[in-house]
Amino acid sequence: MLHEKPTSDPTPAAQLYSPTPGKPVLHLGCGKHIWEGCLNVDVVPLPGVDAVVDLNRLPWPFATGMWTKVVAHHVLEHLDDIVGAMRELHRILAPGGVADIHVPHVAGWGAWNDLTHRHFFTRRSFLYFQADHDCNYYYDFAFASVRCRNVFGIGKSACLNSLLNPLLNNKLYDWLLWKVIPSAAIEITLVK
Repeated sequence: MLHEKPTSDPTPAAQLYSPTPGKPVLHLGCGKHIWEGCLNVDVVPLPGVDAVVDLNRLPWPFATGMWTKVVAHHVLEHLDDIVGAMRELHRILAPGGVADIHVPHVAGWGAWNDLTHRHFFTRRSFLYFQADHDCNYYYDFAFASVRCRNVFGIGKSACLNSLLNPLLNNKLYDWLLWKVIPSAAIEITLVK
């Protein structure tokens, strides 16, 4: 089943957000984490949010092919349509542009605490969006590169993370160990 793009045109150009010299990075789902140098976007009009956008409404009001960096930390798990969101990320990124995504791992306690989470992920979930993946024919778009890494994420303990993170990023972990040593999150880097 091919997941095709919606037939509706993107938002009229007058309503599109584009990068600016002062805000070249798009920060989706920023919440209270307002980052300097970014266009901070959230569905809630919190202090510091530059644009109030419901990412469940497709297409997103961001210029096509203009963003060289998009950050979406702990956003995708809240959205209705993951494929639609990934298509929109692909659309708005410039060639060679990078999307930095964090999502909860299916086994992590944080995945199940928030009642607004609609999706859960494994390290291999996003590989389907890579151009050379065997099942990439499901979609009408693909990223040139997809890198995924499980992170243990116990506080800010760099020592413990450096010891455990190599153990969390192999096939043995993906098939068996995730049930014993749950990863907290997955860091994904997509390159268009």
